[in-house]
Amino acid sequence: MKADIAVVGSGLAALVATRTLQQAGRNALLIWPGLSSLYFTYATVDVLGYSDLTTTQPVDQPEAGVAQLIEDHPEHPYALAGLDALRSGTALLTEWLRDAGFTWQGSLARNLLLPTAIGTPKPSCLVPASMAAGDLRRTEPIVFCGFHGYEDFVPELAAANLSRSWGGDDQSVRAIRVSLPGFEPGRLFTSIDIARSFEDAAFRREVAGRIRREAAVDGVRIGMPAVLGLTHDMEVYSSFAAEVGHPVFEIPTLPPSVLGLRLFDRLRKHIQESGPSSAMASAAASFSSPPGGSSPSTHAPTCWRSRTRSTARSAPGSMRSSTRSFIRRSRITRCRPIEPTSRCSSRSPSRPSDTG
Repeated sequence: MKADIAVVGSGLAALVATRTLQQAGRNALLIWPGLSSLYFTYATVDVLGYSDLTTTQPVDQPEAGVAQLIEDHPEHPYALAGLDALRSGTALLTEWLRDAGFTWQGSLARNLLLPTAIGTPKPSCLVPASMAAGDLRRTEPIVFCGFHGYEDFVPELAAANLSRSWGGDDQSVRAIRVSLPGFEPGRLFTSIDIARSFEDAAFRREVAGRIRREAAVDGVRIGMPAVLGLTHDMEVYSSFAAEVGHPVFEIPTLPPSVLGLRLFDRLRKHIQESGPSSAMASAAASFSSPPGGSSPSTHAPTCWRSRTRSTARSAPGSMRSSTRSFIRRSRITRCRPIEPTSRCSSRSPSRPSDTG
């Protein structure tokens, strides 16, 4: 496999680096070792939530907050990068999310203040549109909705914690639970299992009706675990909110993060579909510089060879099709720099250490 440059990593930084190289006309290879770190994250972009470690007052305007932080702490990484880098990086990511088919909201001008799964307010700059209705600067009462048998989100805990810091009366925040069709009591299931079921219109309709009956009053918004679809999330979210008859917002829960899974899988596929870049789920076992010690990007194309054996590992309930995750153990050998017209040659790779 030939590439101008390889990016090793599975987080948002690695994805953005690969995308940037791709836009610059480079043939980049993205190598990620096993699961993406995004599967375990909140999947929002948080620029500046609090001005220092002692305050409990969230930052309302992240760009203005960063400017003040730079002035107060000239050694801070934001000061070294500068506001222009922050603006251009945010614009690059926002544009890419849009090109990849995502609908996100937010800007550097104002943070959204969103409830977490345990009911604490969290400032975020850029968020999926399916989370935006949870902004605590809105005044509608909140009903946290959980599911019987699903313990990765406890609505009673979220309601109890949030009611201490937000809302003016006992009815501002409350909790309900509904059962899910086909998910029997005692069955072990994950967020991914539920998200897959939500892509079925009949399932959504039935769950929406149950939530509507439990909520029982008008003028509220429904906060629920982030399980509204895997691959068609905005279509699922929009139709489900219409069926419920109330504003709905998703709340990221314990891993595996459905929001992070959506983000990684779609951005990875967009890289593969948009240009001369490629991606592979292999661990980088070793690297050597070309003659002279320069970066391989300044020399002839770099040839990579991978010998991979893969084992599918899935949680109970299985993660099939686009959600199947592979833990791969690989032997990757970098061949000598070659002229475009010559053939790649390499010594037999040595046995690598077990990095799986």
